[in-house]
Amino acid sequence: MNELTGQWFDGRSSRALGVRLRLAMPGVLRVEDAQGDAHDWPLAEITLSPRLGSTPRMLRRHGHGQIECADSPLLDAWLPRHSSRIEAFADWLERRRTAIALAAFVTVLTTVGFVQFGVPALARVVAERIPQAVERHASAQVVVLLERSHLAPTQQSPDRQARLQREFAHLIQDEPRASQMQLRIVDAPGIGANAFALPDGRIYVTDQLLAQVGSDDALLAVLAHEAGHHVHRHGMRQALESSSVFLLAGMLFGDVSGSSLAVSIPAVLLSNGFSRGHEREADAYAFGLLERRGRSPQAFADMLRRLERSSPKGRAEGAAGYLSTHPPNPERIRAAEAAALTGAP
Repeated sequence: MNELTGQWFDGRSSRALGVRLRLAMPGVLRVEDAQGDAHDWPLAEITLSPRLGSTPRMLRRHGHGQIECADSPLLDAWLPRHSSRIEAFADWLERRRTAIALAAFVTVLTTVGFVQFGVPALARVVAERIPQAVERHASAQVVVLLERSHLAPTQQSPDRQARLQREFAHLIQDEPRASQMQLRIVDAPGIGANAFALPDGRIYVTDQLLAQVGSDDALLAVLAHEAGHHVHRHGMRQALESSSVFLLAGMLFGDVSGSSLAVSIPAVLLSNGFSRGHEREADAYAFGLLERRGRSPQAFADMLRRLERSSPKGRAEGAAGYLSTHPPNPERIRAAEAAALTGAP
């Protein structure tokens, strides 16, 4: 056969026209539709898409749309083109199921490796180079939102506030980034018993947490953990990691906006995994800091047990622990008690 059939999309209508293609004369391709109308396309004005497995090929002519037809040796005879090595490799890959499966496996393996190791490593490097002005600006935005509805002046006595400030200053003395750390004691019924560190070094502790931890030793164990977050720049690293994961998931699933569940659920789970890694790193830093100050990491374990008893549900292990942004409490308690017995990891 010296002719081919195809579908012509002329660019003026969404309707496809069935056409027959044949070489009418040297240098001219004749396109005939079902009504018998003929259109001559100069070969010099036609571009042919590269061969890719069994996918259809496209003949495009500027101003006349494109014709889609099955691959055939006639196309290469009419429109000889030089294919690159990349095109040839892609065509070879598309025709071999084993190669496709292997390529998919390598892609998945590379993606997982990049997410597990590449993203955290890049976030660490970038976070260390972020100017303090950026950290202060990001933290100020968070504080503005919190102060609108959650934070109020502390109800602690001036004497207790002064004592906690002195003990905290002694705890972090000569530690990395210690000059940036500031202890802020606030009343926050909406947040509850909590402590958190902002990227610029402000460490907040709530009256509700002070009421539950009991002793100053337990509170200093919490503050040592929050100091670890600041030393390791977890605030900025978490922001960078989460942004990277949402972008990567969007690219993989074709939704860069991150609005679909197919993107948001995997991204949230991966981000939670990074968060748990940060918590373990902050715990390890806290154990070492407490020992350097002559304090036992056992206070950290005791504090977790006390908070767990005060919670109606505690913190589950297994699937619920995996979905959490923190490691399971039993795991953290075991790590603190091991550090108290054998020294910080």
